[in-house]
Amino acid sequence: MKLILKGFTDTVLTMMFLELCSIGSTLSCAQSLAQSPAHARSAFAIIDPLYSVQSSNPPANIADGGATWIYGAGELESWRLKLLMARKDSAGLNVGYPGVYHTPYDSVSYRLYVEEPVSFQSIAFRVVGWGKVLLNGVEVSSFDEAESLLTVSTGDTEDINEIQFDLVSATDPPALLIEDQRFSTLSRNWQWRGGNGLWEPAFHFPQTVSGIPPHLLDNPTVTLRPVTSEEGLYDFGRELLAFVIIRSEDEPIIRVGESETEALDVENTRLEQSLAMKGVGENIWRSRNTLAFRYLYIEGTQEIPAEAVSAEALFYPTSYKGAFACSDSTLTRIWMNSGYTLRVNMHDFLLDGIKRDRLPWSGDLTMSLFVNAYTFHEPELVRRSLVALNNNGIEESDVNGIIDYSLAWIVAQDKYQLYFGDSEHLEHEWGRIKETIHLLLARTDENGFLNIDGRTFIDWVNQEKWTAVQVYWWWAQQSGINLAKRVGDDQTVALLTEKSEELKTNLISVAWDDEQQVWRSGLDPVSEPTRHPNFMAVVSGLASPEQYDGILNLLQDDNILPVGTPYMAGFENMAVSRMGNVEYMLNQVTEYWGAMLDEGATTFWEAYDANEEGAAQYSFYRRPYGKSLAHAWSAGPAYFLPSEIFGLRPLEDGWKRFSLDVNLGYLEWASASVPTKYGPITVDANQENVAIIVPPGTVMQWKGRTITGPAQINEGY
Repeated sequence: MKLILKGFTDTVLTMMFLELCSIGSTLSCAQSLAQSPAHARSAFAIIDPLYSVQSSNPPANIADGGATWIYGAGELESWRLKLLMARKDSAGLNVGYPGVYHTPYDSVSYRLYVEEPVSFQSIAFRVVGWGKVLLNGVEVSSFDEAESLLTVSTGDTEDINEIQFDLVSATDPPALLIEDQRFSTLSRNWQWRGGNGLWEPAFHFPQTVSGIPPHLLDNPTVTLRPVTSEEGLYDFGRELLAFVIIRSEDEPIIRVGESETEALDVENTRLEQSLAMKGVGENIWRSRNTLAFRYLYIEGTQEIPAEAVSAEALFYPTSYKGAFACSDSTLTRIWMNSGYTLRVNMHDFLLDGIKRDRLPWSGDLTMSLFVNAYTFHEPELVRRSLVALNNNGIEESDVNGIIDYSLAWIVAQDKYQLYFGDSEHLEHEWGRIKETIHLLLARTDENGFLNIDGRTFIDWVNQEKWTAVQVYWWWAQQSGINLAKRVGDDQTVALLTEKSEELKTNLISVAWDDEQQVWRSGLDPVSEPTRHPNFMAVVSGLASPEQYDGILNLLQDDNILPVGTPYMAGFENMAVSRMGNVEYMLNQVTEYWGAMLDEGATTFWEAYDANEEGAAQYSFYRRPYGKSLAHAWSAGPAYFLPSEIFGLRPLEDGWKRFSLDVNLGYLEWASASVPTKYGPITVDANQENVAIIVPPGTVMQWKGRTITGPAQINEGY
């Protein structure tokens, strides 16, 4: 499926919106483009060429109704991760991917037991792989691999209670689809096992409109045209992950860039991605791999017209269910561009960057999860990411090979439940989560401190990180307590409560500076205080309100070494606002993310330093263009602007109960719409009044009141 859109600018979109508003129709201006005041007021800032509010754009290749395909639990996710790793290598990306990941089984079995015996003579099904059919444990037929529907004759069979398929596939994950109601794979009673392992529940995926098995489903492509072109340089107006298509008699020699500087640097030999082209028709050339770029440069003296150049851009089918706007147009633009930053990184999983690495990372996921919750509300991408990242466990290697990413994975599991409420996922994953927690506990010393015996990240800064890791460890333990309570594991609740209290006590004794009222960076009493342990202590809940004054003073001190990435700047801004200084947070967001907009960014960068100028600002990893300019961990403002300005956060899984605490700072007005499984929560406030819509099935805690939805409130505060 393809859509064709001409690239358009923000100005054109604003004109489109104003024109719609002037048309005499039965729909109001807000209704024509939006579902809330925040959607209407932010329309001027739209950067996404597929921006949609009411329905997925492009349409999803997911069929309604019918039986589901069944796979082994985690098998599809692990297979897709392996595929992305292979594509990363094919695309020539300059990145490693540490960690040990589950290799999907090539031999699996599926079985279904029915209480009422049935009789039949044949069974129709679709499979991925080849194998045999067993009835009541006896083989009755075998079959070869086929793409179409198979029908196997079973003879005159009676009193059948159990049907089993033993499948093998050399390349793809073995899967099964049966529409027959007697044995439909829609039934949740289907089980699977890998090899000769234990039987456990199979996992279900809906059929596709195109008919392909779900594991082969990629994001649909949309054909986009350049916005401008001049002297061989084509600007598509925004960051894209796309195949380049060029009509030319001769094979074109191309350069691409997330920046104009990168695209025009024909002398650069340290390419970040393969630029190989292949012929796909008469005088039609297509890049062999997807490319991350905004700018395309075609070398040579022959000018190729803009209409002969296009991009087949990949977009995850979704809509902007969430929205944010305020009286500061820069902040509104930052929110919109943050949402688009995550959008281009939504594929099989929530990826970290489209130029580097095109893979999921657990640390990045903690921020991407939040942004997704407030913008798109696509829980499946979070679930898939969590499953694939730690399907192998951490006995051989930490998640992504990084100790704090194992901690982040536990925190993300807790936040996934809080924001999306997926108890079925937790029920299945709890064993893996519990195992991970116990393996981490086994790596602690007599004080409860986590032994840092592997790679640590935290942030791209060269400073002591011991305290920050221990704070993160405490946060992971609290997340483990929350998860254990959900599944009724009282023993784990008691264990982690004891361990976390011990850790907190001992951490305060060695790393809290009573004189300065801040957290030091390490065990050494003379170690300097740094930002990371202090804002992480606030965000995690480790810091008490009595400690806020000292921590806030430190975070507002320009002499303290700044964070290294927008990723950690996001957590720092959350902490500052939660300690009461929303105005400082707003100023920091405007200065930091707004500066990237001033540099021409349409998506936010992996790292940013305002002191860097020219080509130096694109350099990273000792490579001239190693920095990713479309990095999901930098999309934080799409989350923390509405969450912090409105104090709008879930208190019970899936937003069943949530808080509201409006603090506009210096803003004259602000609006937000936050998607939930119950419907959107909308807030529209100025300095004197607030209008709120509480969706049915939810409860809002506000000003000491409990308000049960559905409810509409319009009053002063």
